[in-house]
Amino acid sequence: MTKLIHIIFFTVLLSSNAHAFTELSELLTQKRPPGVVIEITSGDPLYLKKIMPDLKKDIKNLQKKFTNLPVAIVSHARESLILSNDGSSKHKKLHNQIKDLSDNMNTTIHVCGTYASWFNISESEFPEYINVSPAGPVQVDDYVDLGYIHIEL
Repeated sequence: MTKLIHIIFFTVLLSSNAHAFTELSELLTQKRPPGVVIEITSGDPLYLKKIMPDLKKDIKNLQKKFTNLPVAIVSHARESLILSNDGSSKHKKLHNQIKDLSDNMNTTIHVCGTYASWFNISESEFPEYINVSPAGPVQVDDYVDLGYIHIEL
């Protein structure tokens, strides 16, 4: 029974992620939005490492079509903890990719300070290219209020 539950869970998880990446691709056929906010809430602590190559490629394609399109990534679950300074020493490639998004691709990266605090990680324990928001869901809502297209991964 447990195996069946895991199979169902991963099937749903994979299909929802595929749908979200499809939504990013579909944005290429629409008129330019004010921006895109990508909300990430995964129970997988390595989720960002898994999706970053595809996510970065999709952001690059969006910004090729819509020059300098602002993108925000808001992570407010287990995967956000890898973005701490402790994570940067263990996951250099991911942190280099995130820093490149921040420095060169008009992408703002947010983590949820409330969630991080539950694991005794303070705002000062994140690198300067990570914005620590008081509450991830509120940060997403703020972007939506600005007219950003909301994509959930």
